[in-house]
Amino acid sequence: MSIVALKKASLIGILEDKDKVLNAVQKLGCLHLIPLADPQKNLDAVPSGTGQNAVEALRWLLDSPAQRRPVTIEDEFNLDDIVHQVLANRKALKACEERRVKLEKRIREVSPWGQFDFPNLEEIGNYRLWFYIVPNRKVPSIDQSDKIIEVVHRDRYRSYVVLLSPNEPALDAMPVPRTHMGKNSLRLLEQKLEQTEVRLEGLELTRHALTKWRFLLARHLAEAKDRSARALASMETADAGRIFVLQAWAPTNHIGLIETACASLGIAVWFEEPAEDEAPPTLLDNPPPLKAGEDLVTFYQTPGYREWDPSVIVYLSFILFFGMIVADAGYGLFMLGGLFLFRHRLGSTSAAKRAFGLSIWLFLSSSIFGVLTGSYFGIRPSPESILGHAAIIRLSDIDTMMKATLLIGGAHVALANLMRSRHASSLSGRLEPIGWILILAGGFSVFLTTGAFANNFGVSLIAAGLLTVGLFSGNRKVVSFKTAGLRVFDGLTALARTVNIFSDVLSYMRLFALALAAASLAATVNDLANQVIANVPGIGLLIALAILAVGHAINVGLGLIAGTVHGLRLNVIEFFNWGMKNEGTPFRPFRKEETGL
Repeated sequence: MSIVALKKASLIGILEDKDKVLNAVQKLGCLHLIPLADPQKNLDAVPSGTGQNAVEALRWLLDSPAQRRPVTIEDEFNLDDIVHQVLANRKALKACEERRVKLEKRIREVSPWGQFDFPNLEEIGNYRLWFYIVPNRKVPSIDQSDKIIEVVHRDRYRSYVVLLSPNEPALDAMPVPRTHMGKNSLRLLEQKLEQTEVRLEGLELTRHALTKWRFLLARHLAEAKDRSARALASMETADAGRIFVLQAWAPTNHIGLIETACASLGIAVWFEEPAEDEAPPTLLDNPPPLKAGEDLVTFYQTPGYREWDPSVIVYLSFILFFGMIVADAGYGLFMLGGLFLFRHRLGSTSAAKRAFGLSIWLFLSSSIFGVLTGSYFGIRPSPESILGHAAIIRLSDIDTMMKATLLIGGAHVALANLMRSRHASSLSGRLEPIGWILILAGGFSVFLTTGAFANNFGVSLIAAGLLTVGLFSGNRKVVSFKTAGLRVFDGLTALARTVNIFSDVLSYMRLFALALAAASLAATVNDLANQVIANVPGIGLLIALAILAVGHAINVGLGLIAGTVHGLRLNVIEFFNWGMKNEGTPFRPFRKEETGL
């Protein structure tokens, strides 16, 4: 487990060859590009039908309620043309749906006024129609002596009143403001709605027809993303005259491969070490069986380039904590069976394969701890049986379990400090974590022992640890009274974390608490089912089976959530808090997309 050393690579070539070079670099797949220009102003230059557009087009086809038989022959397939057609169809269909909604709303508003067309003004003496929706209780207050008024519709709450007048009536002429009818009559609105629905049906048929391309579009999706990535990378190079410069971070173990590729392309390349003030991205390197640990680490935080790689420790401790939380052999084997039953749905990408391998170990760990605690779907085997003899952990022994989980937490936090000390580059950086380890060791010596010698020894370790932390908590050089005072202040500030380290260790008690809660819930489900069988003859068996199925399914779901959330939390919160100082950025190689096909 290590963080790969990087060098800054600068590739220089002729501008005419930039597309060819970018394609070759993408195939090489080992360079993290460094932007030398801001591409934001040139984003419009990225051609449509690539990258995210292709993803959106495929999603639109897959969401279609009607699907045609997919075409698998590529003779008539053109990626850009198909993506353009699909996105145009989506835009037109959504606009048509919005128009239909607006027309339906407008028709509901106009319907109470009845079916009529606006007459020619000269035909009615240049009188105009003014519309009012008046609450029924206010209708008697209308002064009709000087007005031409007609109530054209009345419902339970409102009256729809039309007032004839050559000019707009005064604001106080009616008890409510006038209603704007618009120029379109009800008949015209209904005609427009019919036309819209006919067009909508046509667009739905077009979408249905386009679904035949979904298979080929999915196959070429990686190609579309690759072209989009190359277009974006092309904007991030530094271009001057006929020359372009592409800069990237390169793993030192790939330098020979990069030099060979550049020689074949006819471009120049040179490498330089990262400067002290530079922060290269972090590339983690672990054996294939343990690479899932990188996913767990980077899920929350990527270590800094000059930090250390915690992937293997996080991987193993997560498996351990997950098993301790679920701690039921029946649940573990049930989840393992479900994993193998649905394994084909996980996909064939490298990330899916890593997740599958990690899941196997998580469920095996749950089964092993279930055997050690003697829990099989909440049922405990007979003490005289082989399984009973294998149950060496008693969750009911609260005092022992609390001490055991606290020891696990202390060891985990101590390991974080040890690794931080080992990879530190300064004397203070190496000694401060040792001080915290001494404080932990002294605290457990006092907590777990009763003899005077052990207590005194523990207190001495705590004192030595506090002194070490206070003296070596910073790298500030003492050259004056002011800097000496600031160094003392740094030490006191660091000592305030003494409360934090013990509270973080106490957080590991959740391992026991969650395991005990899961075991209690499983036992409760079993007891409830037994009571139903005993008290409800006949149909009670079916009810009991339903209780067992639902109750244990809920417990399995809660176990999955608790094991994942809290198993990760103890690593990325408590462990990282004491083992990592600086956060970095992940190494993202410019490479071809995985197709997953």
